[in-house]
Amino acid sequence: MVETVLLQPTEGEKTKITGFDAVYRTDIKTTGNLLDYFELKVPSGKGAPLHIHHKNDESLHVIEGEFTFQIGDEVHKAPKGTFLFLPRGVAHKFTNVGTTEGHLIGTFTPSGTFDFFDKLTKLAPDDFEEIQAYSKKYGHEVLEEGSY
Repeated sequence: MVETVLLQPTEGEKTKITGFDAVYRTDIKTTGNLLDYFELKVPSGKGAPLHIHHKNDESLHVIEGEFTFQIGDEVHKAPKGTFLFLPRGVAHKFTNVGTTEGHLIGTFTPSGTFDFFDKLTKLAPDDFEEIQAYSKKYGHEVLEEGSY
């Protein structure tokens, strides 16, 4: 049974997502596989390379900073307040194009991405073939080299 979750501002599971500081507020353990909710800090000029989640829908909400979101071949400006929902199977990437650290809130449904990202971040960042093979096992596809 899913329990109610109330976390204070400093609570949550601190980790890295593709090398960036992150805090998971909910995951598979707390929502019974319904939702992963995370906060992500992205340095200026950094972001995630083009990739696809084949088993998860994703949302991203820009809390601070200025980003671009690439969805397929189209690039969109994403200033503070921008919200993006990505159904599974859509190629996408994000980049912090601002001059300061950016802050994103994101979700994945269903949950189960915490362990994937925790282990992904520990792989050698310059071994693109290993990253691709690892990602594929978990239903993710990395289409270009980058911050992973």
